[in-house]
Amino acid sequence: MAGKMIPSGPGWKERHMRNSRAVPTLDPVEVGDHVCWLVGPDDDFTTTARAFAADGALFGDKVLLIGAPDTRWSLGGAPQGLVLDPVAERVGGAAWDPAAMLETVRREADAASRQGFRALRVLARMDRVWPGGASPREIAQHELGLDGLLLAGSAVVVCAYHHVGFHPTALEQAVGVHPHQLGTHAEMPDFRMYSAGTDSWSVSGVVDFEGAGAFRTALDELVARCATVRLRCEDLELMDAAGMRALVDAARESPGRRIVIENADETFRRCWSLLGYDVPQIPVELAP
Repeated sequence: MAGKMIPSGPGWKERHMRNSRAVPTLDPVEVGDHVCWLVGPDDDFTTTARAFAADGALFGDKVLLIGAPDTRWSLGGAPQGLVLDPVAERVGGAAWDPAAMLETVRREADAASRQGFRALRVLARMDRVWPGGASPREIAQHELGLDGLLLAGSAVVVCAYHHVGFHPTALEQAVGVHPHQLGTHAEMPDFRMYSAGTDSWSVSGVVDFEGAGAFRTALDELVARCATVRLRCEDLELMDAAGMRALVDAARESPGRRIVIENADETFRRCWSLLGYDVPQIPVELAP
C-alpha cells in the first residue's frame, strides 16, 4: 500500500511528494530540508537511495549515504559519493555513535562547500545508527542537534527510520522533531518542532493530548541545552491543556531555565490565563 505523504513546514505547502507505486520519491526535497522518512515494508530503500544520489549528481551536490553496505548505489558503474556503515565504522577506537553522525555531517558539509559543491546531500539509515533501537529522548537530542546544523542551508538531510527497528513511541518522537515527514505512519503527533535560530525553535501544527508526551520530551532536551528557550508559535494551530502542562512542567523541573513563548495568539493567551499559568512562579513567559 502506498505511504501517506504529509508535507509540512516552510516551503512545502506548494510542493507535494507522491507515492503512487509504493516506492517513495525524494524528488521535492531541497537544500536546507530535514526530512523524517518512515520506511514501510513495501518501500525499496536501495532504489530510493540511488535516485537520491542521482539527483545529487544532477544538481552538483556531494552525496553521503549512512547505511549498510548493501545500500551502495552506482551511477554508470562507478560508486558515487561517500558511503559509511555505522556498525562497521570506528572513531578513535570506539564504536560509531549518533554524535559521530553529527560530526560527520558538519565536517562533510564544510568540505563540500570548500570543494565547490552546491550542498551536502545526506540519506541516513537510522536503524544502522542505532542498531539496538533508541529511546525518545535519544532521538530528540540527536535530531534537534542535527536540525541546528541545517540553518546555514548548506545541506539536505533525510533520516530514514525503519518501522522494524524502532518502538512506535520512538517513531512518534522522530516525526515531531523533524520539519518534514515522508512515509507510512499510524498515530503520529500533529506538531513539528525545529530550529529557527540560536536558542530559538519553531512550533507548528497541533500540540494536544496525543502528542504532549513527545512535545515534553523535546522540551526537556531543549531546556537541558539552553538557559532560555524561545518557542516561535506563529504557525501553531492549537495547544490544548496537556500541551500547556508540558510547557509548565518542563520549565519548573529545570531550575534556572526559562521558556519564552513568542507570537502566541489570543486563544493561547486566554487559555493560559484561565489555567492559572500566567504567574511569576512559572518560568514560562508569553512575549508581548
